[in-house]
Amino acid sequence: MKLNEVVSSVKAQLAQQAKLGVQVEEKARVPKERPAHGGLWWRIPDVTAVFIDLKSSTELTAAGGRKQAAYAYTYFLRAMSVVLEGFSADYTDIQGDGIFGLFSGKGAVFSATACAITMRTEMERTVAPQFKKDASTNWELTAGIGIDRGTLLVRRLGLRETNQNEVWAGKPVNVASKLSSLAGKNQIVVSERVYRGYETSSRLRKKALTRSCGCEGKAKGSGLQSQGKSTTALWEKRNAPRDSGLDFQTMYARDADWCKKHGEEYCEAIMTGKSPAK
Repeated sequence: MKLNEVVSSVKAQLAQQAKLGVQVEEKARVPKERPAHGGLWWRIPDVTAVFIDLKSSTELTAAGGRKQAAYAYTYFLRAMSVVLEGFSADYTDIQGDGIFGLFSGKGAVFSATACAITMRTEMERTVAPQFKKDASTNWELTAGIGIDRGTLLVRRLGLRETNQNEVWAGKPVNVASKLSSLAGKNQIVVSERVYRGYETSSRLRKKALTRSCGCEGKAKGSGLQSQGKSTTALWEKRNAPRDSGLDFQTMYARDADWCKKHGEEYCEAIMTGKSPAK
């Protein structure tokens, strides 16, 4: 296609969109079906986005070659896709060396957080060791995880003949991506508004979200029902970088994964607000 043909095509596409106009339809949660092609946008309030991306993936490609990079991307993306599906993410998508999931509806922020903690745990306990073994490398495979919540606009864009990609406009995905970049190795970083949801949740949920069990996998009588003075805070309060473009001043970082002894109990409490049935 020649330059003048491209210019003409751009003008024609914009003229077509102008005729279609823009309509916004409210949705209570992320729909299971794909958005329509045309002038219709969906507006979805209070969506929680979880974004996880590999750390130092460019350096890995340069140092280890294409085969090790292929192992890293394959193991990472497949494993994180499984976790997102296991926690019933409403929508997932891959962006470069990262993957994000969207959660909506009642309790979305809690499902998203439990999902993120599982991602962090599986990266350290399963994905990284398997990668190191199968790729025959000593490279440390790690990722950063970010969580944010807010309103999203979605529409399917692109040319009918070639592609029709969903466009998610709004802060949650972009901010979660920025937070994942600010996170340390296998660290979870959440926005101030996400953490506020933890502090205002039910007593049991708040304990499971913000305090450790204190057992380190071995002490007797630990867990949610017997949390005492030995427990520690799971989140570190930090100042958001001024030049990051974030619309909040405070963020919170977590380095802990699921306790091998009480992880199931804590995950259940976060997801449902209740202790698991004995």
